[in-house]
Amino acid sequence: MRGFRFLSILLVALLIAGLTAGCGGGQQSSSDTNQPGESTQPEQTQEPVTIVYRAGKDTSERTQMLIKEFEEQNPNIKVDFQEMPWSTDDQHNAYVTALQAQDSSIDVIAMDVIWTAEFASAGWLLPLGDKFPASEREKFLSGPIEAVTYNGEIYALPEYTDAGVLYYRKDIITTPPETWEELIEMSKENIGKNGIKYGIVFQGNQYEGLVCDALEFIHGNGGDVLDSSGNVVINSPRAVEGLKEMIRLVDEKIAPEGVTTYMEEDARNVFQQGDALFMRNWPYAWAVLNGDDSPVKGKVGIAPLPHGPQGQAGAPTLGGWNLAVSKYSKHPDEAYKFIEFMCSEGGQKTTALVGGNLPTRKAVYEDEEVLAKNPFYKDLYSAFISARPRPVSPFYPQISDSMQINFHKTLTGNITAEEAISNVEKDIKSIMGK
Repeated sequence: MRGFRFLSILLVALLIAGLTAGCGGGQQSSSDTNQPGESTQPEQTQEPVTIVYRAGKDTSERTQMLIKEFEEQNPNIKVDFQEMPWSTDDQHNAYVTALQAQDSSIDVIAMDVIWTAEFASAGWLLPLGDKFPASEREKFLSGPIEAVTYNGEIYALPEYTDAGVLYYRKDIITTPPETWEELIEMSKENIGKNGIKYGIVFQGNQYEGLVCDALEFIHGNGGDVLDSSGNVVINSPRAVEGLKEMIRLVDEKIAPEGVTTYMEEDARNVFQQGDALFMRNWPYAWAVLNGDDSPVKGKVGIAPLPHGPQGQAGAPTLGGWNLAVSKYSKHPDEAYKFIEFMCSEGGQKTTALVGGNLPTRKAVYEDEEVLAKNPFYKDLYSAFISARPRPVSPFYPQISDSMQINFHKTLTGNITAEEAISNVEKDIKSIMGK
């Protein structure tokens, strides 16, 4: 019996020791376990990861410069930059096709400001609010932050903003026009002199750029598309009159006949050759127009857009591009690290200096080097931050299609301004179920 009791005590002791060792091992293992999102291997042993970044054509060197700098700072991440067509519509359609198919080959998406609601509502983007706190958002302009927000969640980081501006030949015109009527009169006075063939060039092709331009005429005359409650209000005398101001530029031969086929770069090329007195375009063109090989270097001024008879001031369309992470990305952490770098203060400074694009970070507007390269930033800052957005709706692509078709038809003389506005009104009400 004594032997049996001794063996029983020994077995119990061994069991207790085993359980204690097991608990101790579990605690040690738990303390060594990586938290969610952390790597399970030391960083130096990780295999290089390649992320795919798709964006529209970059006419400057800033994208490649920033990618090179990012890869130097992050040797385990390589960026495959895949340029897309210049047309925003072509880019949009390519993204939609890929994302609907849950294509995992795209990691970082360069998005026009008007795509956030559509892409987020479709579930194609990773929400980024937990990585992009309010304290960081406060460092950005409010408009671009609103443009990356849908239903209270952040779905992208604002890379750069945009607002339509008026370029003019300051060696010919001393004071830029404040109204479209003044611009037309100045154009008539100067066409045929000093090599000027046309009064103005702008974006008149049937694509998103035309919508931006046409809305500047409508908004700049006191018209609107939707009111603050989402009601369709485009069919107003002010909207019709504003659109007629745009049509005059073609009908009175202030713009070239081919302007109805122009996109941004078409307009810039004509203006840069010295053939046009004025140009409506985005701020990116400033750096290119003042390049060493530009025929108009040092001869270009930049001003707010003119307004119509019923307007008080020009109403530039809010543009800009944001960087998002695809929901189907296989490397979401690396993708976010890249967009965080691109939208950093240093990244935006390079974008402003090399690409000529407007920063979304407030601090960059106070950078002396940036202001020296882009002196108009300071003078036009108020215009930039007051730019008017296009209608914010998950249905915007369909709304835009209607405006593109009807605005182009009236610009080419196929329908009247009244018919164009009426058609758009009917289409939007049908699309929105109003």
